Amino acid sequence: MKKNIKLAKHAGFCYGVKRAVETTKKLKAENKDKEIFVLGELIHNSHVINELSALGIHTVDELPENKGCENICVIRSHGAAPEVFENAKQKGYEVVDLTCFDVKKVQQKAIELVQEGFLLIIVGKPEHPEVCAIKANAQTHGEKVLVAPDVDSLKAFEEEIKKHKKIGVVVQTTQRIENLKNVVDYLLPIAKEIKVFNTICASTSLRQNEAKNLAQESDLMIVVGSKKSANTTHLAEILSGITKTIHIETDEELSNYDELIKNAQNIGVTAGASTPDAIIENVINKLNNY
Repeated sequence: MKKNIKLAKHAGFCYGVKRAVETTKKLKAENKDKEIFVLGELIHNSHVINELSALGIHTVDELPENKGCENICVIRSHGAAPEVFENAKQKGYEVVDLTCFDVKKVQQKAIELVQEGFLLIIVGKPEHPEVCAIKANAQTHGEKVLVAPDVDSLKAFEEEIKKHKKIGVVVQTTQRIENLKNVVDYLLPIAKEIKVFNTICASTSLRQNEAKNLAQESDLMIVVGSKKSANTTHLAEILSGITKTIHIETDEELSNYDELIKNAQNIGVTAGASTPDAIIENVINKLNNY
């Protein structure tokens, strides 16, 4: 019997990622005589990074000296600390800021809370570049900022939180709404005043809700995207609580799950916000051959 394979409508590049990738490629096409450097991975997808490299776009952790050339520094979709912008300008680079608009909003809310005297709590992964940038921007207006990926991590700061009358909360754009709810539930009894901004982006919420609905009618869910991508790993976590779920980066990994795929009749497929359409199409094509 032919398998019923259904692809989620909102799978693959979100607006912010699409803008970052297309703009960076356009910059190179229009500035062939200039070197273009992206500080850190533009998006969390190795195939896209390799594609940019083939076009002559450099992914670096630190900007080289500019040596009087009018080269370009691209700020990736996750954003960056204010000193990163300043350093690039001091080195003589033209800075092109491709921070996602939703990430910019989180940075602004974080700054506002700190300026208003709130102890800022960022719900997110401390090492994630988006979270590092939010924290750095907020700390230009006040030193004390806490970062916690979940309630258990936040409990380590409980005594410090209790010392502050005003607690402000923002959240990494790709976090799970359940995680934010748990943090807020924990803070309510111990905070005298609390101000919460749900800064999970609309694309993330839409993608997660749609994937949940698809999972409820599927024997197997396949999540396609980088293992380094926060929104992709969160998708896999959410769906694994509903039905059998596998997280792959490319169609080549499907062979690792042959038995699981062969035994599934209704298969749902979704993908993270940094997964190119071509990779999703390859997965669908291979599934159709089972």
